[in-house]
Amino acid sequence: MTAVALPSSDRPVLFDAAHSAAPLVDAILHYRGLETGALHVPGHAGGRTVGSGLRALLGNTFLASDVWLTPADATNARREAEALAAAAWGADTALFLLDGSSGGNRAVHLAQPSQHVVVARDSHTSTLAGLVLSGATPHWVTPRLDEGGFGISLGIDPAALDETLTGLSAQGHRAGLVSMVSPGYAGACSDVRALADVAHRHGTPLMVDEAWGAHLPFHPDLPAHAISVGADVAVTSAHKMLAAPSGAAIIFTKGDRFDADRISRVVQMTQTTSPLLPVLASIDDARRTMVSRGRGLLDRTLELVASARRRLAAIPGVRVAEAEDLGVPAERFDPLRLVISVAGLGLTGLEIEKLLRTPGPGLGTSGLLHPAVAVEGADESNLFVAITTGTSPDVVDALVTALRTLSCRPRRLLRPAWDGRLVEALLAPRTQVCTPREAHFAATETVPLAQSVGRTSAEPITPYPPGVPAVMPGECLDGDAVAALTRAVASGMHIHGSADPTLATVCVLRD
Repeated sequence: MTAVALPSSDRPVLFDAAHSAAPLVDAILHYRGLETGALHVPGHAGGRTVGSGLRALLGNTFLASDVWLTPADATNARREAEALAAAAWGADTALFLLDGSSGGNRAVHLAQPSQHVVVARDSHTSTLAGLVLSGATPHWVTPRLDEGGFGISLGIDPAALDETLTGLSAQGHRAGLVSMVSPGYAGACSDVRALADVAHRHGTPLMVDEAWGAHLPFHPDLPAHAISVGADVAVTSAHKMLAAPSGAAIIFTKGDRFDADRISRVVQMTQTTSPLLPVLASIDDARRTMVSRGRGLLDRTLELVASARRRLAAIPGVRVAEAEDLGVPAERFDPLRLVISVAGLGLTGLEIEKLLRTPGPGLGTSGLLHPAVAVEGADESNLFVAITTGTSPDVVDALVTALRTLSCRPRRLLRPAWDGRLVEALLAPRTQVCTPREAHFAATETVPLAQSVGRTSAEPITPYPPGVPAVMPGECLDGDAVAALTRAVASGMHIHGSADPTLATVCVLRD
């Protein structure tokens, strides 16, 4: 197999006849081509007994593709597809997942036997689940925030990581894993090469939650992907920025610092033995698409993004975060993720998100109708937008038109503009009373949030976006945490993980 690199040497993608195939796709098509009589599960038997509503939702083709191959056929096709994916992303191994990067994060933490792990504080809630499963003691590294007041996490700093690992060593401990996120929710990428150097100097493997970065290897104007710059393990979501349905994800490994076979065994233990084959096949097809024509698709997408940024930035009251605004080098910024500050429009980002999602005259002027537009997420001051190779220019036009219309409305005064201090408060270090696993299994009780100061949380409390726990199980709910959570609820942010999503009450360890 001959390796032909993309214009950047960090992107070794293999172009040859092997990549024109999609073994999992071909296996399903072969089964369907035989018009096989199904005497096996799934019980819908190709969709023959599903209701009309589900048929209208999924379609005959999808239902006919939800089949049961022989274990040997399915295993062989999956292994061939995973080998092609490993080659496309420049990794040694690849494992396809049905439960998203969340499942990959859990699997990697469970596969690494260690009493101590170093974890970026802006990690996704699924990393917390991995800590509960593994029982490890986390040592948190607080990320840097942007310089432009958007309230965006820029990932952890190599010096901060070195300080944490050095402190652990001074206590007689060695971290079994460094776990971090890059790109972040807003497209800012960490200096993974420098972080890998630090981790490896301390004898520790580096794992990167790269859920938002599956597309990075396929265009020279995008940031380098984690595996190419020293990460030992990377978990990425094919369903976020590639053309795959929800849940499609991949774990990559490279080098010998992490036991890839153990990760494979954990995935086998924790994922269903009855996989939805169309989802796995979608990863296979997404890889084929990106290797064969990803450069052209991304060329057009980058042009669309550049135009959108110019048009949005020209709207009074709207700011669009660029690399220099955040304080990151351009080569570590993914332009396909837009952070749009809308505080100058006199409404919160959450209020505007609701208006955008509701078609009709809700934007206000002249009774004109507008099409519904669903953005990725919103917070007090920002809208978060993901533009992919599948994004229609018409949808971008609708977003620009809607925000331009809002800009022309009379504005009411907001409370003082958000300057990122809520995010800083939500990501602040907390006193760790016990491990997440110990808290998970401890005796608990429910108390009002206002009366929880000084108590130990028994549950993760995670404002969305971006899905980062503000309080972990086993951490003390201090006054600052309670104040930040109170403000997050008041602003309309969705709270995930807690038994009471309104946060009127929280679950704490029993005294």
